[in-house]
Amino acid sequence: MLHTPTAPAPAPTILDPAEWPMYRVAPRYLAGPGEGGAGTVIQALTDAGWTDATWMDNTRVFDPSQRLALEFLPEAEPVPRLEGQRVLWRLWARRDALSPLAWTALFTDETPEEVLLPVIGALAADPDAGLEKSLRYPARSEADDSAVVAPLAAAGWSPDPTEQPRTYHAPRLQARFTHQVPGCDGHSDHAPARWLATARLDYDAPAQWAASFDDTTPTGILAAFTTALADPNPVDRCELPRGAEAYLTLTPA
Repeated sequence: MLHTPTAPAPAPTILDPAEWPMYRVAPRYLAGPGEGGAGTVIQALTDAGWTDATWMDNTRVFDPSQRLALEFLPEAEPVPRLEGQRVLWRLWARRDALSPLAWTALFTDETPEEVLLPVIGALAADPDAGLEKSLRYPARSEADDSAVVAPLAAAGWSPDPTEQPRTYHAPRLQARFTHQVPGCDGHSDHAPARWLATARLDYDAPAQWAASFDDTTPTGILAAFTTALADPNPVDRCELPRGAEAYLTLTPA
């Protein structure tokens, strides 16, 4: 693939804490995890009637049917396919309490809460819809895939025809969302197809965070994620990721 060089980063914003106690930050996928922490995410589900259980330092939150769960895993290990990032959240679904998992989604340590919470909200609002597609009709269709990437295209993300199918890049190549297909772009023939999102300050920089979704993840859940990922509205932050000021658009909140 021939990569278009990224444009020079803008000059760093001069930040005086006395004048900038809170920032409005864009793009949101580079804003860092947010101020609310794990409690904000877990609370969104318990408010919807999910129940939580804690073991060691980990937490698992179940929907009332015990078919959906979100796990908070501060003791998890780095995952090579997520560019060596440490998984903090695992979301999964199963047909019933005794069945194997139907799909799994992983989010690493620095994932902004604004791209995770809409996925959680979509499941909490309609758990049955979050299961129906993957449990009844596992095979994805062209219409499914188009619906997943439509929010990215609408927000001006660029498709990359030289990479494997369904790859979109954010402006300045600072975020990427791709459908990894076995045998394409170094993806092992023995590995399952999955969707992968990454964000980084510059094209050659290490990933700031990553997320992956099994191919059987319901289209509506994937679309909730891509809609949030591409949302151009800034987010509020009291602190910024280290060294990120030059790559962000900042205004006082």
